[in-house]
Amino acid sequence: MTNRVLKPIHTLVLLVFILSLCFVIVLAVLNGNFFKIKEIEVKGVNKVTSKEVIKRSELIVGESTIFFLEGLVKKRIKASPLISDVIIKRHFPNKVTIEVYEAIPSWLVIGEDGQFYYMSDKGNRLRRANTDDGFDYPVLFGEGVLNPTLLEMALEINRLAKVSEVISLQDISEIHLDVNYGVSILTMDTRKIDFGMGNITEKWYKMEKIIKYARGINLKESYINISSEKQGIVDFKL
Repeated sequence: MTNRVLKPIHTLVLLVFILSLCFVIVLAVLNGNFFKIKEIEVKGVNKVTSKEVIKRSELIVGESTIFFLEGLVKKRIKASPLISDVIIKRHFPNKVTIEVYEAIPSWLVIGEDGQFYYMSDKGNRLRRANTDDGFDYPVLFGEGVLNPTLLEMALEINRLAKVSEVISLQDISEIHLDVNYGVSILTMDTRKIDFGMGNITEKWYKMEKIIKYARGINLKESYINISSEKQGIVDFKL
């Protein structure tokens, strides 16, 4: 028996035929019901409804689980100020999971209607404050409440106060943000502390040392100014 050798043209035709056949098969599978969305599961919702998340995603039962862009879906969902992050997972062939991380309130702000609203650490107003979620948040005041730099300083104060033995987060009544003078806080017992601009962590530790020293000699401060990098100014209650 003699071996037949395919001519180059025959080989090319055979290769094109095989590739075309594979393409047709793949296209048929993708366009068929095998890779169609049958279920959209939403996880992590609390204040936001699953219905709202799915509506924002613009995903539709019956469309392909392959041909939608995850980045675009995330962008649509994160357009809600109530949502800080989103994870999209495809469970082939027919399911998509949307896991959302809701924005966590860090402060209270007063809205145009005179009502209190929760605000996230990114400066997004979330929803009207209510008794179920509580009012146990510092109130942001001042013309700098939407300034990213000042908000970051206020957030750093929140972080430090959560672990402080001197001034806790519950001790802080108000946080004032001023574009010219920086950040200051007012405590529940009416003590005022001026931090100025920048280096909040370093200034916070300086403030703690001042308060601890004052307590050690039976004094209580009414005002502390640590806006300067070099020295602090303290007024004590008589």
